[in-house]
Amino acid sequence: MRRIHLALLAAFALPVLASGCTAAPRVRPVKMGDVDTGINSVESVRRQLKGTWELVSLDVFSPSGEKSSAQATGRLTFDEYGNLAMKGTITGAPNLDPSALNLTGRVTIDTDLHAIRIGGVSAKNADDRRIDPKLDATNTRYYVFEGDLLKTTLKNPAGVMTATATWKKIE
Repeated sequence: MRRIHLALLAAFALPVLASGCTAAPRVRPVKMGDVDTGINSVESVRRQLKGTWELVSLDVFSPSGEKSSAQATGRLTFDEYGNLAMKGTITGAPNLDPSALNLTGRVTIDTDLHAIRIGGVSAKNADDRRIDPKLDATNTRYYVFEGDLLKTTLKNPAGVMTATATWKKIE
């Protein structure tokens, strides 16, 4: 009987005594180098993209390479977490899906190709989910910054330019 009492006492005392110890990390964090923020680094491009952009012009290219301007309005936002949201309307471009400017997703920046890839594309309704596969099969846009302008180019899977959008930074 005495052993049972000692065992019960030990069973209750051990957790109380053990909880009095302070926790320590088992593995120390790894010291990493500084983030590359130089020109043409991912961080530099991310900082340039961050904000709200208004569509200035949208040019569409026919399969023969003939350029035509489309009537379009749109707004592009890019936040500090790599999320891109694009909302716009296109009229007067028969070869272009009217909802081609509507998408939301996470952006991966490729500074070597000057490209942004939009992954995890999602939208609130069916119209926003439509992306014309002829226009942008891989959700990749090639970018160039010119002052407060951002020019994005879409290419088809064969690498032929299909559209160019010019955006002006407003915020």
